[in-house]
Amino acid sequence: RGRTMKIFSNFDTNRKQEAYQEAIEKFWKESVLVLNKSLLFFFSKVVFPLLWWTVVFVLLQFPIYFSLGEFWVAKYLVTILLFFIYLFMLSPIFKYYLDYMMDFSLVTPEFLTRYNQSWMLKRDIKSSYVKNIKTITIEKNTLRYNIFDNGNLIFLSEWDRDNDGEIVLHYIQNPEQAKKKIVRIMKL
Repeated sequence: RGRTMKIFSNFDTNRKQEAYQEAIEKFWKESVLVLNKSLLFFFSKVVFPLLWWTVVFVLLQFPIYFSLGEFWVAKYLVTILLFFIYLFMLSPIFKYYLDYMMDFSLVTPEFLTRYNQSWMLKRDIKSSYVKNIKTITIEKNTLRYNIFDNGNLIFLSEWDRDNDGEIVLHYIQNPEQAKKKIVRIMKL
């Protein structure tokens, strides 16, 4: 078994693999589908913003060092202040990284289950009965969704008060293929 990182009961990096194995044991491998956020999500929400804020932080250091060259105490205090601002600006990026690594959905013949790691101390798990799902819609409403073959899968269901009848999975790679697999699993 691989190494696990379980800091809190709500923060288990092996949860995806464990949930997948439990579903396979109950429904067989052909009847289980795991949906993750795509690489487009990772690059647009994590990598590019991280690079952007890092470049901004580094470029702001040049005027500080040149203009405050002789005032080394002020120079270091301003740099420390900017570093804390930099960390503050990175905090949403960390949340998106958690979303990319730990959020997933599991489709079985019985349930559509969504695992959402909201933060280190908060995880939501919501299941909807597959028999209540009436339609699955694919939404590709942006240019980058179309270029990178990403989309949102929208499930409309009855008798699902938690979700107001609509379940949306964002940044799904090749949503047409995913929909075909989901429909096949739902018919089992």
